[in-house]
Amino acid sequence: MPRRQLLIGLAAPALAAVPALTAPPAASLAVHAAARQMHSFREAACGSAAARRRAVRCGRVVCALSPAYDSTMRYAAVDWAKNLRTLPTSTILKRISSPLLFNVLVTVLICASQAFGAPLPPLPPLPHQLLGSALGLLLVFRTNAAYDRFWEARKQWGVVTSECRALAGHAVIFMTPQQALPLLSLTAAFPVVVKTYLRGERDSRRLKALLAPSEVLALDAVVNQPQYVLARLRQLAQAGRQVGVSEKEREMLLKSVGVLGERIYNTPIPLSYSRHTSRFLIFYASTLPLAIVGALGWATVPVMATLCWALFGILEIGNLIEEPFTAYESQRRPLLPLTEVCRTIRRDVRAIAQYAALAQNY
Repeated sequence: MPRRQLLIGLAAPALAAVPALTAPPAASLAVHAAARQMHSFREAACGSAAARRRAVRCGRVVCALSPAYDSTMRYAAVDWAKNLRTLPTSTILKRISSPLLFNVLVTVLICASQAFGAPLPPLPPLPHQLLGSALGLLLVFRTNAAYDRFWEARKQWGVVTSECRALAGHAVIFMTPQQALPLLSLTAAFPVVVKTYLRGERDSRRLKALLAPSEVLALDAVVNQPQYVLARLRQLAQAGRQVGVSEKEREMLLKSVGVLGERIYNTPIPLSYSRHTSRFLIFYASTLPLAIVGALGWATVPVMATLCWALFGILEIGNLIEEPFTAYESQRRPLLPLTEVCRTIRRDVRAIAQYAALAQNY
């Protein structure tokens, strides 16, 4: 049974460290040697100070002992040159290429008609000045609404993480090892099935490494896998009458997956709001050259290209982060690092079982 060996066998390194904690003064050299070895391991995992400074410069967290995820990228002010160099390969630029090219083509036609003696009727700048404030408010509200969905999704995954840890802690304290093992396995598998359910995927390979074959077959046969795992957790908790896991702890998991699945995944931003903002922006950008071509001439083309890139980019950022579970950034990195979150929960569940074994033998 690989899953039992995986969960129980991980306690061996912790148990091996117990004699060092109770060693007599004569063994202090060995303790100091172990400390030096741990320091060497930390240096190997996190790298030297210069390597950490390079990691901060490029915005990537690379320390293996850090709680941050390895795929997390953070912006640093010194990256401005790199950001300019990578502009042609930008994900946002690729997604807005169609409206950007359309408005640039319209601007070129207007400039050509102005230069070759067949100008179109000019527009006074006042209408665009008045409408600019309304357009800015629409873009801000649209982006803020999308970011609220993104942050709500991240907060709910934080709830799932904390509740899985709490459930695992109650299981190893109040249950016997025979009762706790299947519950710990399902707790570690719960974030995996939530992630795949929200992304519309199935990941039997990872589940086979965590669950018994019968559980994997049962999961493949149901549509709503998170609800099945929650039902199994309730069955296992009720099976042991002496357990101290409260109903509140189990229902918090049910509430978390309900919030993730219904409030965010099944409820997009109203389509009329997004459509009206897009139409407003297209009409605003396509008619603006008529108001400025008389003053700028052919310089209207680069000005309009920059303006459309900025405005359509803001709109597309809102469209991108509106779906935090399925959206991808550049280089196919998920917007929310759900795989790393699942890995963290699995690691913490195993560590909780390891800590329990260490405490019993200390």
